[in-house]
Amino acid sequence: MSALESPPSRLLVRVGLSLWLTTGLCGVWEVLALQPPDSPLHLGVLAGPIAQLGSLTFALGTVHIALALCWRTLYAADEGKAVVVLLVLGTLLQVLALFYAASRGLMAVQILDPRGDARLALYGRGMGHALTLGAGVAVLVRLLRR
Repeated sequence: MSALESPPSRLLVRVGLSLWLTTGLCGVWEVLALQPPDSPLHLGVLAGPIAQLGSLTFALGTVHIALALCWRTLYAADEGKAVVVLLVLGTLLQVLALFYAASRGLMAVQILDPRGDARLALYGRGMGHALTLGAGVAVLVRLLRR
């Protein structure tokens, strides 16, 4: 049985490759956002939040692929489904929050921001980080107990 035959591994690989594809799309989006305002290709949004989204999707995609390759070593056939759910939900929440922030020109890092949607993006991002961190701690504990 290869390392990628279990359903959690296949899901992690699919999510990881989707995140890498999103990284490429963010690169194109960032280049268009960096165009001068008089260019017909200018989008009129800030490039910083888009770069932030691209960096996060690349890092999380790499984590998903690496975890998929190590999955059979860490977990038996019927174990670890909660870790995958936490990781995928946390990733989805982070990416959606940063996509929303990037499309609005927000960095999603300020707690005391007068705009209500900035706080919403920050809270979504924080919840995603918490879920992803919970999955990471579970994997680390599992790795240290082996």
